[in-house]
Amino acid sequence: MASKIFAVLMVLATAAALPSAAKMRGPSTAEERARALEYTRSLEQYPLAKDSLEKRMWLTEWIVEVPDFTVNVCCKELSSLDKVNKTYSNQLRMQALYSEAAFLLEHPEVKNTATIQAAGLAGTLRAYRAIQRIDPSAKYPLLDDLIVLEKQGKLQQYVQKKKCKDN
Repeated sequence: MASKIFAVLMVLATAAALPSAAKMRGPSTAEERARALEYTRSLEQYPLAKDSLEKRMWLTEWIVEVPDFTVNVCCKELSSLDKVNKTYSNQLRMQALYSEAAFLLEHPEVKNTATIQAAGLAGTLRAYRAIQRIDPSAKYPLLDDLIVLEKQGKLQQYVQKKKCKDN
């Protein structure tokens, strides 16, 4: 399943590189935004549900295509999840993207990059905790460290220290 997700994400990443793809459609609709929020929250709570692949595929394609907002996930450290455990690393990495998009939809007035990116990481941590309830052997030291920072209210400071900028 992870290889299917990776293949789909590679195709969508290639599509994202084509600027004309986003220009071919209009802004997101209210129905699409509601669907994106619903799917994102579902993936945070039930990241291993039977329909999770379809939801991830739709969200990824939608985020790439809509011209009315841009998601810039910054935490490059998430790419290191593969080195620890490839089982859930793709789902967790992509969750940062989805959760950041959901935050932007819910809080269009927020312009602080660190706040937005911290919200994406917080969604990843929710998904990680949900995965651990099903598979307690799923361990990612980086995410465990980020959970500690989140509990201390320092997740946004972490993002700021990483000097993430808008891409």
